[in-house]
Amino acid sequence: MERIAELVHLRRVLDLLSIDCVLDVGANRGQFASELRGVGFQGWIISFEPLESEFAHLTKAFGRDSMWRGFRLALGDKSGSAKMNVVSHLTVMSSLLESTMKFPDMVAQEIEIRRLDEMFNTATAGIESPRVLLKMDTQGYDLNVFAGAKGCLNHVQGLQSELSVVPIYKSMPHYVEALNVYEQAGFVLLDLSVVSRTEHGGIQELNCFMGRRPS
Repeated sequence: MERIAELVHLRRVLDLLSIDCVLDVGANRGQFASELRGVGFQGWIISFEPLESEFAHLTKAFGRDSMWRGFRLALGDKSGSAKMNVVSHLTVMSSLLESTMKFPDMVAQEIEIRRLDEMFNTATAGIESPRVLLKMDTQGYDLNVFAGAKGCLNHVQGLQSELSVVPIYKSMPHYVEALNVYEQAGFVLLDLSVVSRTEHGGIQELNCFMGRRPS
């Protein structure tokens, strides 16, 4: 029920902010992109996924979608290469940060990282005056992604970011810190939804939806 309510609100946010382009950062196999199409979004979806195996699934799923394009790389606050901690049986848990949990099949894989503001013109080529929703689901790395978007934030009308209440990765920011960064950049909170809970029923992770503060 929580996920259904979140998708209903996502549709409202897309309409409220007149979004015509979603940057799907941490796309994995295209789960979020599929949900976007499922709620009726017909605009551009631009996916970023650094893992070769997952990008292959993503391309197979959306390669025939004329309003989709994908880039096999991660986004962050600096460009270069890095080692990603990849959980082979559950790649959605892969992160550039060190997990607080132990996975016997975790391996380090070298990936490419770029700043979004360096990639933005290439990613949105041919899209006139894009109104962007920046969706970030990067297992603790969202603020790094956001920092690398500094030079193109004028195109970003809304955000969706995963927030940590109880950290599952080392050095990941607390949800209050993340919200403060987004608010300082000119965004206001539209909604919060529960992503996961602890074994005791408390909130572990949240998704926040934010829109640009009215002038």
